[in-house]
Amino acid sequence: MELPRAENRRRIRALAIILLFLFVSNIFDPGGTLGLKYLAFLVAVLSSLWTLKFFYMSPRVLALGLIVFVVWPIWSLLYGAARGGDLSVGVSQVTPFLFACVLALILPAFDSRTPLRIFYACIFLLAPVVIASFAVVFLLPDSSLSQTLLEIFTQLHEREGYFGMKSMGDLEVPIVYFGSSLFLVPTFVYYLFVGRLLRAGVTLLAIGLTFSKAGITIALVFGAFYSISALFSRTVLRVRERARMLLHKRLRKFLAVVVVGGVASGLLLSIPAFSDQIRDAWAGESETALTRMGHFHSVMNLFLQNPHYLIVGQGAGIPFYSVGESDYIQSFELDHLNAIRKFGLPWFLGFSALVLLSAWKLVITPDLEMRAFGFALISMYLAAGTNPVLMTPLFIMLLTLSYFAQRAGHESTNSRLVGEL
Repeated sequence: MELPRAENRRRIRALAIILLFLFVSNIFDPGGTLGLKYLAFLVAVLSSLWTLKFFYMSPRVLALGLIVFVVWPIWSLLYGAARGGDLSVGVSQVTPFLFACVLALILPAFDSRTPLRIFYACIFLLAPVVIASFAVVFLLPDSSLSQTLLEIFTQLHEREGYFGMKSMGDLEVPIVYFGSSLFLVPTFVYYLFVGRLLRAGVTLLAIGLTFSKAGITIALVFGAFYSISALFSRTVLRVRERARMLLHKRLRKFLAVVVVGGVASGLLLSIPAFSDQIRDAWAGESETALTRMGHFHSVMNLFLQNPHYLIVGQGAGIPFYSVGESDYIQSFELDHLNAIRKFGLPWFLGFSALVLLSAWKLVITPDLEMRAFGFALISMYLAAGTNPVLMTPLFIMLLTLSYFAQRAGHESTNSRLVGEL
């Protein structure tokens, strides 16, 4: 029996709140220190019972999904444990895939856009937190509020991110870097490509204030791509009767992006020490770049000495020795390579194919917002290769949301499911 429309709306609203709780808890509590991350996951699992009867995937897609997100990670965990790996670390490396399973049961209740809109809105909340925290500590260093923030950040340091003070030339600047900060990059790309330039500018400023060289670089690359495409869009040339109006509109957008990006970049590059770090990073001469080169050479040597690791991986929970840190480590900044090391090249190719195919199907649609979803996913896949965030709940959630968005764009089942719910 079909439920009344008011009841439908209440259930959809309740599921949206649950998604919001799931996203926010993983953004502000990515390390699970506050326990919100685990509580939100439990609530999401229970809520999936509401939508279980609406779940559908073709046998082929279901089989591939189970191999990539369930079977292979479990096998890698057991393989690593059998070889003396740290079981607790191994479990933490494979549990993020559970988020894909839970969301796959919940998302059929929604249309193709709402979950991703909620996701990016939640990550956008991080931007004013970063900006306000930075401003208070930097501009009012002796205030009680600044001291309170520093005490909180000290307790969260290396548990929920990296916080503290850092010398940049003659300046002491605060470091406000949450474990989820790199996800500001796809948030910036999404809001930029849908034309919400104020939000894009705020997000870009927050990226800059995290002093993430990779994040700033990738954001500026996509910003430049958007600016060029907005200026030289084929639409301007194709529709003659509206050419002048469209040209002026796109020029305004182009100039707005240039102004926002220029102001944000100028504020950061005005710090001489940081501009030197950016230059050295692009030249491969910074400390971070040299460390990553050490990781790269160490992984290559590992594969040369153990060619079978390319096929089966080294196993979840198994550390390896890297000259980049002169120690045995579990994770490092080149997360694409680390994923191959842990799970093997066949798994990584299948996982990457899912990411890129989902992004491609979104990008080629004529819908502006769907294309923005696609470009944002690509930007995050690139950014994840510079920091250990590829195999995290947030990235797995973003991938799952994007996959269902592109699937719903080619199917008409979602509208039927929402109506039945």
